[in-house]
Parts: sequence; C-alpha cells; structure tokens
Amino acid sequence: MIRKLLANEKIRFLIVGGFCFVLTMAINYGLKYTVLTHKPTTALLIATAIASVVSYILSSQWTWKDAGGDPRPKEIVGFVLVTIGGIIINAAPQWISRYIFHLETPYVSFAFQEISDFIAGPLLGTALAMVFRFWALDRFVFHGKAARQRAQMSEVIPITGSHPVTPQPSGRVNTGATKRAA
Repeated sequence: MIRKLLANEKIRFLIVGGFCFVLTMAINYGLKYTVLTHKPTTALLIATAIASVVSYILSSQWTWKDAGGDPRPKEIVGFVLVTIGGIIINAAPQWISRYIFHLETPYVSFAFQEISDFIAGPLLGTALAMVFRFWALDRFVFHGKAARQRAQMSEVIPITGSHPVTPQPSGRVNTGATKRAA
C-alpha cells in the first residue's frame, strides 16, 4: 500500500514539500532570532531560497524522476523561474501583513506579531506557493502530464523504437506499422 501511495507524484510532492517546509522553518527562525531580527521577510526569503535548492534536487531525483522532462540546463532554468515566482508568492502575505497592515511591534504585541508572521508567511504563503509550484513544475518544467499521457498511450498501443506514434486528425493513432488484412 505504501509503495502504491509513493507511486503518486502528488504524494511525493507533498512529502518533499513537508520536508522542505520544516527546513524552511528551521532556517527562517534561526535567522529571524539571530542575525536578521529586524528583517523577518528577508529571513523568510533566504530560508525559502535554500529550501528551494533542496526541493529541486529531491523533485528532479524523486518526485518527477519518471516524467522525462527537458534536458538538465533547460529544466534547471525552468525550475529557477518557477521557484522565484513561488518565493515571491510565499513572502507576499508576510510582507503585506508587516508593511501594509502594520502587524508588527510597536503597533501590536510581540505575540500577535509572531502569530501574524506565522499565519501569513509559513501557512498562507506556503500554501499559495505550493499550489502554484506544483502546477507550474508539473506543466512547464518536468512535464508530468505529458509523460503520463505518453505512458497511458504506450499501455494501449505498444511504442517501439522503429514505429513512432503520431496522432491522426481522426483521433486514431498511427504507429507507422503497415495495416494487416483481418
């Protein structure tokens, strides 16, 4: 049962995301309470960037290992662009909370500030970024959907190296093999 669960890329994505979330929180709070005490959004950005590198390694080697994405350089550039978008989405709620709504000391208590930071950044920001990243990585970087469609097609019609599969306007698939009389 566990093997079947782990065969689903969404489950693997969530496991990688959970691990990277814990890593992000550890780095974020380590920076926020030591060297970046007055720059909480910067601490979150740095933590998210570091966790994103780990996420790329785990995503490419495990989550979408069978997706047959683009060659490495193109895949890395795509991952970096999606990650930058995800980092911005992840940090935006905390930035808005702190600098638009002023949910920071001295306007609110320290406890309220920390609860607001946690809800806005790690919870809301991470949730929004996670949805965006899964969609964008699956669609544009690792081509999971296209790979799944190719895999489904190969289960219906065996794909061999000598007969490429080409879709026909009629919706039927031409394998390149000659038709035999029945």
